[in-house]
Amino acid sequence: MAAAAKGLAAALAAGGAATLVVVFICLIALVAGSAFGIFFAAQPTGSGVALQAAVQQLSEDYYEQIRDIEQSVPHDRVEYAPDGLTAIPWQEVLSIFAVDMAAAENGQPVAVLEAAQIDRLKEMLFQMNPVSHRTYTEEHEEERIIVDEAGEEATETVTITETVLEITIRHKTPQEMAAMLGFTARQNEQLTLLSDPQYQTLWMELLGGYVSGGGQIIQPENVPVGSDLFKWPLPKAFTITSGFGERIDPITGEHDFHTGTDIAAPEGTPILAAADGTITVANGTDPWGGGYGYYIKIDHGNSIETLYAHCSAIFVTPGQTVRQGEVIGFVGSTGRATGSHLHFELIAQSKCVNPISHELS
Repeated sequence: MAAAAKGLAAALAAGGAATLVVVFICLIALVAGSAFGIFFAAQPTGSGVALQAAVQQLSEDYYEQIRDIEQSVPHDRVEYAPDGLTAIPWQEVLSIFAVDMAAAENGQPVAVLEAAQIDRLKEMLFQMNPVSHRTYTEEHEEERIIVDEAGEEATETVTITETVLEITIRHKTPQEMAAMLGFTARQNEQLTLLSDPQYQTLWMELLGGYVSGGGQIIQPENVPVGSDLFKWPLPKAFTITSGFGERIDPITGEHDFHTGTDIAAPEGTPILAAADGTITVANGTDPWGGGYGYYIKIDHGNSIETLYAHCSAIFVTPGQTVRQGEVIGFVGSTGRATGSHLHFELIAQSKCVNPISHELS
């Protein structure tokens, strides 16, 4: 590519406006024919499919296999290993896909996603993120109130045995996949380039979860602003539709434990950083995000973190520092959501705690 660029530069120096057009077309063809052609797949061409549409469909296919496991295996409770999340690292999957398709000797262009390319992308997705499961039993004690024949109440401790369904999702690294697929030195070079952090924003823009902007500081109006440590994460007081703790899941209708607080707000409402910190997760590439959709996680130091889920888009990237009240994204309904809202979590010492009773009320 470097040699070709030098040759085109020489031609440009020797020619005029017509040469400029030829150079521009050649450069586009040069990039589109390489692994970097994946960035041209944002819009459908001819009979092709747009990348976002393909990712959305394949994400649904992937999570359908997880739902099938949950529905077919008897259990009392589900746990996801190793980190409790099922998010797909789409940037890594697409990098491997692009290099495999375009950098091989008989490679195919990836700028247009036809049926053959989508089938190969699906194969890559399932190879890189294999799902397995097991069940085990777990006992715990629970206090129950019983009423005797005289109508007197008493507390009784009983031992409950639960069947836990553990679903394990292993994310193979790009390097593991490259070795498994027998990538050449040339292909590994392409993979390294696509994995460079400087392209993180470009990946998120391509997949629809990132927009430029942000940085504005907003002071919430007429809300319980809490202490100097944490502030309300939205510009005004909106209705809390689901609090922290035990609840009836609005989707399944079953009892579950809600790890955060849901605040109903119109789509596009700015989301504010609750405190100063550093962005550790800015998922703008997986619209499901393990149920969180596009989401953001901030490290505030002292083993305290906050999480902001179901965004329609985000403004930040990993490693970025943000200030309290800074706009970091927009409210949306991506992931496992029944409507537009912000799911806000407060994590202390790796454990979710009630964000309303901790400095926010």
